[in-house]
Amino acid sequence: MMKFLGLSLCLALTIVDQTLAQNNQYLPPDKGYAYDKPNQPFPSAQQPQQVPFPRPPAPAPSYGPPPAAGGDHVHEPGMPFDFNYNVNDIDTGNDYSHNAVSDGDVTRGEYRVQLPDGRTQIVRYTADWKNGYNAEVTYEGEAKYPEGPGQGGANSGGYKY
Repeated sequence: MMKFLGLSLCLALTIVDQTLAQNNQYLPPDKGYAYDKPNQPFPSAQQPQQVPFPRPPAPAPSYGPPPAAGGDHVHEPGMPFDFNYNVNDIDTGNDYSHNAVSDGDVTRGEYRVQLPDGRTQIVRYTADWKNGYNAEVTYEGEAKYPEGPGQGGANSGGYKY
């Protein structure tokens, strides 16, 4: 009885599987594709012809005397601004600030940075479209270098926080 039940179950699964395979539209057809043969023979492996690429004409030299001051440059003033910020973190030793003001043509400012040797570097600058960026750098304080092993000497491996 078990053999008969197993055989009939196997036969039923085979029939269901064949029915599903015939209705499955995602599988390729069993008898191959029905494409028409091309009307033209497949081209032989010919090397493509080399067509020379035309080179553009060489540009005229761009060197020459610099343009006269105020030549064809049209200056448009920028947006006026005024800003500043200040950071003073005692735990990490970060102490720096920046102040700047502009009337749209000329920007003036100053920034300060606390250097690792204890001095404060101060940069006062002026920038405009005609003269560019001009800075004056000064220092406040006296440089201090720790001495002794582990105190930041030449072979100490850097600053200790």
